[in-house]
Amino acid sequence: MDTLSLTLRQRKLLHILQSHENLITGSELASQLNATARTIRSDIAAINLELKPFNAKIDSIRSKGYFFTAENGDKIRELNRINTAFFTRDDRIRYLAFQLCLTDTPINVYDLEDEMFISHTTLENDIHTLKLLYMLKSPFINITNQHSMLSFEPDERKRRHILTSLIHRHWNYNSRENAIYENEYVSEEILDQMIDIVSQCLHKHRLRMEDTNIVWLNIACTIMYERLSSGYMLPQASPVSKPDASALAASNEILATMERLFSISIPPQEYDEIYLLISSAHILDPSKITLANTCRIFDASVLDMAAEYMELLQEFYHLDFSTDEDFYLTLLQYIRFILAPVHRFSTQENPSISKSHLITELELAWAFQSIALKHAGYYLNEEELLHLAYCISGALEFHFELHPEYKLSTVICCHEHMTVAWSIKRKLLGAYEKYLKVTALIPVNQAKNYDFSDTDLILLTVHKKISDETLGKIIEISPYISPNDIRKLEIYLQSQKVSFLYRNTGSVRSFFETAYWHEDYEFDNIFSAVETLGSEFVDKGIAGREYLSALLQRESLCSNAYCSGLLFQFAMTPAKQTQLSFTVLPRRMNWRNHKIRVIVTAAFTAADRTLVFKLKHFFYRLNKQCDITNAVYSKDELLQLLTAQPDAHI
Repeated sequence: MDTLSLTLRQRKLLHILQSHENLITGSELASQLNATARTIRSDIAAINLELKPFNAKIDSIRSKGYFFTAENGDKIRELNRINTAFFTRDDRIRYLAFQLCLTDTPINVYDLEDEMFISHTTLENDIHTLKLLYMLKSPFINITNQHSMLSFEPDERKRRHILTSLIHRHWNYNSRENAIYENEYVSEEILDQMIDIVSQCLHKHRLRMEDTNIVWLNIACTIMYERLSSGYMLPQASPVSKPDASALAASNEILATMERLFSISIPPQEYDEIYLLISSAHILDPSKITLANTCRIFDASVLDMAAEYMELLQEFYHLDFSTDEDFYLTLLQYIRFILAPVHRFSTQENPSISKSHLITELELAWAFQSIALKHAGYYLNEEELLHLAYCISGALEFHFELHPEYKLSTVICCHEHMTVAWSIKRKLLGAYEKYLKVTALIPVNQAKNYDFSDTDLILLTVHKKISDETLGKIIEISPYISPNDIRKLEIYLQSQKVSFLYRNTGSVRSFFETAYWHEDYEFDNIFSAVETLGSEFVDKGIAGREYLSALLQRESLCSNAYCSGLLFQFAMTPAKQTQLSFTVLPRRMNWRNHKIRVIVTAAFTAADRTLVFKLKHFFYRLNKQCDITNAVYSKDELLQLLTAQPDAHI
C-alpha cells in the first residue's frame, strides 16, 4: 500500500497548502506550525521527496510564497492521512486515548511500550500530557496509573467526549473527514450518512449552528451509534427539561431517523444528550434581535453579565461601547452561548496566531473573568477568552470611527514626484483611514527642516536618517506599497492604534532600571518557573499571595507564551508597587512549543494597570525585530538591546 513517511508537522503543512488556493508565505506557514522558516524549508524538501513518485510537488514563486500542485490531489489527500503510526507525541497520545476509551480493563504499560516502540520514560511523559489534556481539562476524566496498569474511569459520557474530540480535532472543513488521521473507530459510511441526516433536519427546523458544532454533532451521533452497537449506553438520569421546541423537534427527528436506518434502539437519555447539544449550540437569528426585545430573548443573568462587563470596561479602561448596539447584541449572544450546558468554539487555528493579533483585546477579555466566576461559577478557558477578544476587536474598530482624535498624525516623505506621494496617501487612506490622518506630503530633502514634534508616524521612501527626534516614528516603504510594507505598517498600527489606552503612562525605562535581574535560573517545567519568579515579588512584599495564585491561574487557563524569544508574564491583581524582573536563561526553555530565552515577570499597581498594554506591545515588537533566542545570552546583552530602543517605542 502506498504511504507518505511524514511527521505530523509535515502532514499539517501539506494539508495547509492543499487547502489554500492562493500563495502562502514561508513566514505564515512558520507561524501556523510554531516553527522557523528554515524548518519549513527543510520540511518542504522532505515532503517533495515523498511526493515525487505521485507526480505532486510543493512549488514556490520567489518573494511571493508556496503552492501545491498535483496530477491527483485526492490521491495525495488520502495518502496524507495516518492510520496507525507513532511518528510524534501527538500520534502516541491519540493512540493512548483511543485505547483507554475502548477498553473495560486496565492496560499494561509495558505492553504499550512494546506496542509503540518507546521507552518507559517517554511513555510516562505521554501519560502526563494525557492527564493535562483530559484530566485537568474537560471532560475531567480520572486517569489511574497503578502497579503498571493504566485506565480511564468507567464514565461513558466522558469517554464519548474524548472519542468525539479525537476525531473532531484536525477536521477537514473542505471535505467530510479528518485532515490528518483515518477514522480508526467509526464507520466512514455511517458518518457520511449522519452528515446528511443532521444537515437535512437542521435545515428543516430552521436551526443555524456554527460549523465546528455541526461537525461535533455529526461525530457525536456516529459515536453514539458505535457505542450502542457495542453495548455501551449513557447511564439513566432524570429527564432533561426541553423548552426549546425547534431543538427538540430536530433532535427527535435525527434520532428517529437513525433508529429506522440503522435498526437500533436509542434510549431516552441518549435523546436528552442530543437535545442538549443542539439547544446549546444553535445560533439565534441576529436579524430578529433588537434592543427592544432583548429582555424577552435573553435570561436576566445574560443581561446582568453584559451590563457589568460594559461598566467594567468604561470604569477601568475608559472604553465606552454603550452606543455600539451591534457589539452589545453580539456580546449577549456570546454570553448566552458560554452559559449553555454544552458549548464549544472552533480550535482549528493555532491559538498563538490569534494571541499575536489580539494583544490588547485579550487583556480586555481577561477582565471578564471575575464576572464569569460570579455568575457562572467558573473561569473562561483559552478558547472562550479568544472568542471574546475577537468580539472586543470588532468593538474597537467601531470605537475608532467614533473617535477621530485617536488617528495617528502621519507625514509621507517621498523622493518621487508628488503624484507618487499622492498615490501613496490614497492607497493608505483607502485601507487605514480609521487610524491615519495624513497631514503633509513632503520631499525627502525638506524633511530636515520640517517640524515633526506633533507627528506620530513618518513614512519614508528612502533609507535615510532624518533627525534624532524622529527615531521610532519612521517606517520605510516602497513607492508602490509592497506586501512587506503592509506587514510593517500593520505591526506598527497594532500597537499605536490603541495607544490611547496608555497615553498618559509615560516612559517605562525607569522600570527597566529598577528591575530585578537573574542569569542563573534553570527550571524543570513551566509552572516551576512561574512559581519561582512570582514568589520573588511575594517574598519581597511587593505583592500578596493572591498575585502568585493569579499568575499560576493565567498560565493554566491562557498562557502568555505565543512566540519564541522573550516571554512576558504578569497578573493584574493589584500590587503595592509596579515592578519588573528579567530572567535570562542560560539554556533556552521549551514553553508550550515556544523556545524561550528571556522571561519578564511583572506586577502592577491599580494606577499602573494600563502599562500592561504598552509593555505587551513593546515586547512583541522586540520579538519581531530581534532573534532573542539566539542573540541574547546575558544581562548585558539584553540591557544593550533594551537601551537601543527608540524613546517613541517605550
